[in-house]
Amino acid sequence: MTAVRYLRYLYQAHLSSPAHQREIYRTIRHESPITRIVQIGVGDGVLAQKVIKFAQEYAGEAQIEYTGIDMFEAREQKDGMPLKQAHKCLVATGAKVKLTPGTASMALPRLANSLPNTQLLLIAADQDAGDVNAALSWLPRMLTEKSAIFWERLGNDGLHIEKLSLSDFTAPAAARRAA
Repeated sequence: MTAVRYLRYLYQAHLSSPAHQREIYRTIRHESPITRIVQIGVGDGVLAQKVIKFAQEYAGEAQIEYTGIDMFEAREQKDGMPLKQAHKCLVATGAKVKLTPGTASMALPRLANSLPNTQLLLIAADQDAGDVNAALSWLPRMLTEKSAIFWERLGNDGLHIEKLSLSDFTAPAAARRAA
């Protein structure tokens, strides 16, 4: 590992802002190569760009495949990027980019079979939890037991990120609700 790459890792994993996203970078490095990334809730695209570029450093010659699901210009708060701008911005990273307008429950039934062996799933805090929960049954088609799932949530103390695994979603619904 080159010194520059190691310093970049140290910064992203231990000093970068926002702090709650640092675990994503640690996972990318330790589980590398991560080449298939799906993000539900692209927003302004900043996290997507950072994650793609970081994953590229550990992927060797493999190309990163990124799929983003978002309402884009149809977002209620109008806080995201338009679809064309998001595509232009993310393709500039060198990744193979596929962007799908919609919510998790609208897009995952259409996409799940085309996203096997997804290694990293990111769910943004601005996504409706009920909508994401409605799409959970599609995740086993996309993910493996080694897949890393990060669900960003808004709590009393601000944003935090929860790292999950496929078994967290395939457990009986009653056990999930109790947790």
